[in-house]
Amino acid sequence: MKNRIVQARELAGLTQKELAARLGISPSTLNGYEKGNHDPKSPGLVAIANLCGVTVDYLLGLSERPDGQFVVQVSEHDPQIEQLVDTAKQLNAQGLERLNQYAEDLTGNPSYRKEKRD
Repeated sequence: MKNRIVQARELAGLTQKELAARLGISPSTLNGYEKGNHDPKSPGLVAIANLCGVTVDYLLGLSERPDGQFVVQVSEHDPQIEQLVDTAKQLNAQGLERLNQYAEDLTGNPSYRKEKRD
């Protein structure tokens, strides 16, 4: 996470001192986050993400894209998949999480799986 906080701060064009002031923490505390000596608590992580214009997922290393956008590649033209992708683009992080969980539940149920054809 330490490298991601530095990258996010630099993407936002902020110095350590500026970001620390906006967060209401000391520059030495932010320096500790950036060096990996300790991690911010959840509210601090959310504040860093908001102030730097990145997602918490990016800061945690769960996403490679700081803006939260994702790329979906569809191997075949399927209007239902395209509609699902368009719908997913309108969801916030919580909605995407719920959609993903629902998709995992469906694919885990054999009665909803696509038959493989050779």
